[in-house]
Amino acid sequence: MGGILTAALAALMAGPAVAHPHVLISQIVRFVEQDGAFTHVEIEWRFDPMASELEIAAADEDRDGKISGQEIKALGDLATAELKGMGYLTWLNTGDKDFRPPKAPVFSARIASPAVFAPFDWAPTPDAPGGPMPGASGKNAKPQAPRDARNLVYTLRFELPKPGKSVAVSSIDPEDFVRIELDKKAPWEIVGGKAECVVDKHTSAKSEYWPGNPFYADRVTCKLP
Repeated sequence: MGGILTAALAALMAGPAVAHPHVLISQIVRFVEQDGAFTHVEIEWRFDPMASELEIAAADEDRDGKISGQEIKALGDLATAELKGMGYLTWLNTGDKDFRPPKAPVFSARIASPAVFAPFDWAPTPDAPGGPMPGASGKNAKPQAPRDARNLVYTLRFELPKPGKSVAVSSIDPEDFVRIELDKKAPWEIVGGKAECVVDKHTSAKSEYWPGNPFYADRVTCKLP
């Protein structure tokens, strides 16, 4: 995304790839309500610290630890162009059928420092079932983020084709190079009104890097009264 996939792939080519997926994203979905109907959804992606540093190094040209408006535009131009070809890795549903976002999103980005998401909050699936986790030193060890870890955060704001009372959102990379999961503590937010929301697994949207070990997309569905 932007240069994340390119940079991550280059880094992986320099040494052995231990695990799959290679980029971890913690996602929050915001449902935007206006006049009794949902009009937009915002997807916030918090990249894991390792992937974040690769992209921050390229995006933060003046090295001030922030992403300026000009830097956001340059990053957004790259990211949305790359994501468009992958359907923004997102499925929407406002009725009976899933569909890809029909329009490019409004893009924004920031750096979260200190990190609000790190791999010890969410361990990726190893390449081979039962294989070692990146950074794990013992049988049950979990990866640890350094104290100065940061997250690159994308916000993708999609306009719905038409306002509606119910919206479902699923995000997944079919190749499982990027693993997207909803934030465990706050998977969704409602902007404007009140709604009932549920999280489940979308059994029709999956990646299966290792045959017989599918990963199903998280799905969050919110309905207005």
